[in-house]
Amino acid sequence: MRIKSYNILMFIVLLIMFASCNEITKYSEIPQIKYERHYVTDSINALGNEQLFLQLTFSVIDGDGDIGLMDGDTVAPYDSIYEYNFFPKLFIKTLGIWKEATLLNEGAYYRIPYIDIENHKAYKAEIDIEFQYFSALLPSDTIKYEFYMLDRALNQSNTATTPEILLNNVY
Repeated sequence: MRIKSYNILMFIVLLIMFASCNEITKYSEIPQIKYERHYVTDSINALGNEQLFLQLTFSVIDGDGDIGLMDGDTVAPYDSIYEYNFFPKLFIKTLGIWKEATLLNEGAYYRIPYIDIENHKAYKAEIDIEFQYFSALLPSDTIKYEFYMLDRALNQSNTATTPEILLNNVY
């Protein structure tokens, strides 16, 4: 009888152990990004020009943790357009219609710095990008962004979009 109750007890303990084991989540090696938040602040530069600063925060999940570019990443494949790894498109709302601000988007790419991940494990992070505008040059006070990023293997993330951003709502 004692052996039987011991076996039942061991069976229950093993069942609890297996039930409590969490399966390791696997993430894609293609980065997944998501808009998180933004802040708009204003300032006056040394020449007396009004400036707006927009801080855009987005989250990224990358299954192999190969995010960002090193300072020395300037030769193939990190030359030409791949010199950058963050690609925003600015849209301006005028009379209720969204239009891409092509002139303001020309060359508006950024380099997200290299993040050293031990053993290239899956990585979750929040990244801040700051945009600067001269208030007098913006034809509207309502904008939004569509953006994507590349990882070091040049895998392109999904495209994320901000909500409507009112530039006259400064913090």
